[in-house]
Amino acid sequence: MKKVFTYKRVLGTVTITAGVLSAACMLAGIIAVEFNFDVFSDTTLLLQYARNSKSAYWFLLFDMAGYYLLLLPVIFYLHQQYKYHSPWVPLFTFSGISYVLTGAIGAAALAAVWPYLMQKYSGAPAADQYVIELIFNSMTTAVAKGLWNMLEVLFAAVWWMGFGVLLRRDNKIIGMISIITGAACLSDAVGTITDWNVLAETGVNIYLVLGIVWPVVLGIYILRKSDTIAPFSAVASDFIND
Repeated sequence: MKKVFTYKRVLGTVTITAGVLSAACMLAGIIAVEFNFDVFSDTTLLLQYARNSKSAYWFLLFDMAGYYLLLLPVIFYLHQQYKYHSPWVPLFTFSGISYVLTGAIGAAALAAVWPYLMQKYSGAPAADQYVIELIFNSMTTAVAKGLWNMLEVLFAAVWWMGFGVLLRRDNKIIGMISIITGAACLSDAVGTITDWNVLAETGVNIYLVLGIVWPVVLGIYILRKSDTIAPFSAVASDFIND
């Protein structure tokens, strides 16, 4: 029997792809720094790896796609699924969209800046290297500490914890993963704002792992339900008519 092209089948595939690209992001980052994990606590060291500027570039592109942009379809899907379950759903959805856009903007900005500065740094005289380091640190701090670890994760915490409570009604495991991911984001935000480094690092590390696990698990769950729904064209028509 020929399989029907369904909205949920596409949605599940895209959501799983988000998790796969998030994992690819981490792998590209490790390759870019040649397994020197000290770079993650002192990003200035990244300038010494100009030969790996392409890997750094792909690290940020995978980040933009996996951790952020490819989650947009599932954000709208969750909104449609639970919009009548709680008056807070519009806030959760707004927070999810804000998380994705804030994070993606930061990743895109660094994708343009990091490889360029890495290549300039390697052949520059000492005086110019000092200036490049200042520019690199300023840009990285603005994105990583400001956009990502302060603003973005607050939006992410509201989205994941909010929908996590709702998701528990249908699947307790996915719901709990969502709540834990949101709590990790909140820990990152609070730790960053208060300069509590242990709390911030613990939160961001949990988020980076569950940011891979959550879309894969949710995507598989959606795919398993895909055979019970209408074709994509019918769903799209219903969505527009709403």
